[in-house]
Amino acid sequence: MKNDAEMRSLTPREIQCLENQECRCDDWSRVLVAEPFVADRYRRVEFSGDIRLGTAQGSVEPIKGNPVRCGIYDAQLHNCTVGASVLVRDVPGGLSNVDVADGAIICNVFSLSCTGDSCFGNDVKVCVINETGGREVMISTALTAPVAYLRAFYRHNIMLQKRLDEMERAEAARHRGSRARVGSGARVINCGAVTDVEIADGARVEGSRRLTNGTVRGFVGAGVTASDFIVMDGARVDTCATLHGAFVGRASNVTLGFTVHSSLVFSNCHLENGEAAAVFAGPFVMSMHKSTLLISGLFSFFNAGSNTNQSNHLYKLGAMHQGTMARGSKTGSGSYVLWPAVIGPFTTVNGRHYSHPDTRQFPFSLLVNGETSRSLLIPAANVASVGLMHDVEKWPARMLPDAPAGLIDFHWLSPYTVQHLPAAIDALTAYDDSFGEDSIIFKGCIIPRASIPRAIDRYRLLLRLFAGGVLLRKIFALVATNPEATPGQLVEMLREAPRGTAGTGQWVDLAGLLAPVQALDLLIERVKTGEITDMQQLSGALEEIHDDYSALSWQWLCHRLPTLTAHFTDEPVEMSTATAEQIVEIVESARRAAIEIEKIFRNDAAKELDPARAALSFGVDAPHDTEGFHPVVRDDFDRVRGSLDSNRALSMLHRRVQAFTASARNVEAILK
Repeated sequence: MKNDAEMRSLTPREIQCLENQECRCDDWSRVLVAEPFVADRYRRVEFSGDIRLGTAQGSVEPIKGNPVRCGIYDAQLHNCTVGASVLVRDVPGGLSNVDVADGAIICNVFSLSCTGDSCFGNDVKVCVINETGGREVMISTALTAPVAYLRAFYRHNIMLQKRLDEMERAEAARHRGSRARVGSGARVINCGAVTDVEIADGARVEGSRRLTNGTVRGFVGAGVTASDFIVMDGARVDTCATLHGAFVGRASNVTLGFTVHSSLVFSNCHLENGEAAAVFAGPFVMSMHKSTLLISGLFSFFNAGSNTNQSNHLYKLGAMHQGTMARGSKTGSGSYVLWPAVIGPFTTVNGRHYSHPDTRQFPFSLLVNGETSRSLLIPAANVASVGLMHDVEKWPARMLPDAPAGLIDFHWLSPYTVQHLPAAIDALTAYDDSFGEDSIIFKGCIIPRASIPRAIDRYRLLLRLFAGGVLLRKIFALVATNPEATPGQLVEMLREAPRGTAGTGQWVDLAGLLAPVQALDLLIERVKTGEITDMQQLSGALEEIHDDYSALSWQWLCHRLPTLTAHFTDEPVEMSTATAEQIVEIVESARRAAIEIEKIFRNDAAKELDPARAALSFGVDAPHDTEGFHPVVRDDFDRVRGSLDSNRALSMLHRRVQAFTASARNVEAILK
């Protein structure tokens, strides 16, 4: 886009040519053009206000394979700047107060305008989590899930909230202006009114019904209605979706009539058919079925079964309740939870739940209908489910090629998910050793006594796998940086106290970012004292925590190793005094745990691939009155389902377990 100094006024001959082509302007002196100016490229255009026109050379393709000459045809322009090689065609309501960058296409659009001072959605306060208010987050293109988490959930920290409010207002001011922008190479085609909307470089708006007060950095498609919104890079909002007071993060999809209102939808979510109201959706939230409502909750790495629903009020003081589905949780068809409730990490929820369960102490569990009004909790049940492996593998695989992972940690075994396991084992052991009923009541749930021994074994399995895995990675890191070190020297290095203690305490999940509370407290203090002053600096500081995951998780393991090893070794192990034999024992225990968990997953997968259990409805036209399986049934089943040995996911798991086993064997050889 050239500046005014590089542009010139129209000549009398050019004005006459334009008027002959049914172009009109009350004051042609306010129209400046760039060289070379081709008057033939402007037909049936009405100009008003200050107009700047770039060169209209070349052609573009609104529809692939159908080149159209650049220029402006059948449109009204008021106070607009148009860059080079732009096509504007069929805009009966006109362009008003708009800057159109080079190479943009605006075709068959009712109107595209800026009505006055606007932040283009970057000052909208979304009433997330609690519909009655109190957890509002101001959306902007600089917003990340961890920053929004601090804003929504740390209301108790008044000074932090004041600083975050200042950052939000500064970010809004950065976007404030009285002119909308259509970015370089952007496409706005076959749309209704587009009002107070900024369209970024390369963004596409094709077939939207009405867009008001927002920013588009990704794709907005057919039938979409949106107001007070932001659609980030790589995101897709399409096929009659509706947004109102909504943030749609990178690489997320909101399609097929899904409605998002008063909600934050962060990266890599996939939402179809249903509705999200006052929802904080961290990364990888999936809801694809009609009659599914997510409301007033925190969700991340979550899968909603059909007709999943929650209630956030009891028709008393309004919709004031909220709940949490921690990372990795999922719901079965027809699932219902009456908020408030907290569902622990990697827990499956089936049936209807009215007793306000809190299952954080027992992750990797199954929550189902009980015979009484209380829910039935089966601790550690998901450890035996091959679905756990499937979930853990699918999330990183769904990242778009070349897309940055952002502030997302994919570790399923981490200090965050492991920190409650020792206490869970102790509690279950105490319950199992006590006398009494066949079940135990725990925070709105009933735990069957018969499930306890197996749950203890499974939690110990996870402790072994986590402790040995972190230790294994640390040893290889030391060997890589100290290739000449002797076994004794390596052991001494392992005994050395870690640098820093920020990772030693409780860990939390900031909607995708796993962080120790101590490190987070240090960051918050930097915000409160004014060391961190804007959104970009805050996101950078959070990224430092993300990048330090290995060091912080090592600090946590060193601090908690005695507690962890007390549950799977003869004697608790202190890292500061650990012997080579004890280290080898922990690694060897992890190696065996990896083999055990592969066997558990494989046995569970065998049920899915066992014709005796799963072949019903296969071989649909084969005779069904014979004993055993008709050959057609077995052949149909084998060709569709495959076998254990041919299953891609199980093959990948086996390769990883083999690699882990080989690494453990190498460590044993190194330290002996």
